[in-house]
Amino acid sequence: MKFINKIERLHIYTLKRLCLVLLLLTITACSNMGKKDKDKEAESTEAVDSQPFVLVPNPYLPGVVPEQAKLEYANIKAAMQAKKWGQAKGLLELMAATYPSLSGPYVNLGIVHHALGEMDEAEKALQYAIEVNPQNLGSYTRLGILYRELGRFDEAEVVYLKALGIWPHHLPSAKNLGILYDLYMGRFDDALVYYELSQNILGGEDRQLKGWIIDLKRRMKKK
Repeated sequence: MKFINKIERLHIYTLKRLCLVLLLLTITACSNMGKKDKDKEAESTEAVDSQPFVLVPNPYLPGVVPEQAKLEYANIKAAMQAKKWGQAKGLLELMAATYPSLSGPYVNLGIVHHALGEMDEAEKALQYAIEVNPQNLGSYTRLGILYRELGRFDEAEVVYLKALGIWPHHLPSAKNLGILYDLYMGRFDDALVYYELSQNILGGEDRQLKGWIIDLKRRMKKK
């Protein structure tokens, strides 16, 4: 009887040892599978991060501009470069009335009104330029800058995002949105995204943007 009990105890002991070994093998296998999954995930992430930046083509197709309008614009451009705002304003108003289907005169009217401190008129001209041609991205840029200077930061953000919705790689909108988030809205993470996007659009190490990115990362670490 005692001999049988010893045998039973030996069987139980052996069975327990076997179960322990199987458990350890199972844990090891699961651990290795988890490691493989993590390795695969890391490889997948690296593959995504290493994908080259591909610039999206500008979708804006300018309409046909009459030769006479080109000649008139040359005079307007000269007046604007000389900061003869009154003269440029008169010429642009005449051009806008003559060629109402062109958005360019309204964009430039917005610039002239802005330079003269006529903010309401500048806003109306730029908004109308967008109505005439929603793909003229210059009007969005100018309107965003105007809103920023007026302290209307949320409206400036909306305008820049609309422009980037039309062309995701519109440099002035990406760059100005980064400035808006960084210096005016304190949204540093978002600012970094658009500074880095601007750097990619330019296709290299732009010194000014590189400096902004370094400075922004330094300030982010101090927060």
